[in-house]
Amino acid sequence: MICLVGLMSIGCGVKGPPVPPRQPPFPAVVDLSYRVAGPAVTLGWSIPQALSGEQAGRSFFAVYRSRSALDQPACEGCPLVFDKVATMPYADSQGNRFAKVLPLDPGFRYVFKVRLETGQNFGPDSNLVRFDHLAEALPGSSEKP
Repeated sequence: MICLVGLMSIGCGVKGPPVPPRQPPFPAVVDLSYRVAGPAVTLGWSIPQALSGEQAGRSFFAVYRSRSALDQPACEGCPLVFDKVATMPYADSQGNRFAKVLPLDPGFRYVFKVRLETGQNFGPDSNLVRFDHLAEALPGSSEKP
């Protein structure tokens, strides 16, 4: 009987709330770059390591854009407001390099960032790329001196 009482008092301590199983961390999107060609921008980036298993099958890249009109003064130090403008499913690629082409409207100041996401989980934001996309001259028009 004493042994039974002794065994009942031995425990592992105070129980805490349940903890979900650990998921492997998302790799950061690195070296985001851009190339503007006419009315579109090509964003390119990489991740340091390939995803595997279930994480690879459910993950996607989310592209976020912030833009403001060039006829408005730039606000240094103001927070940027980003909208998700594109997603791209993760797929193994040569050298873990990825690219996405997006349309541009002339006359805007653009800022882009990319991150890896799976449902409600996401990795860190990439570096930001910033550029101005000037209004294009219309065919047959000329500027007056």
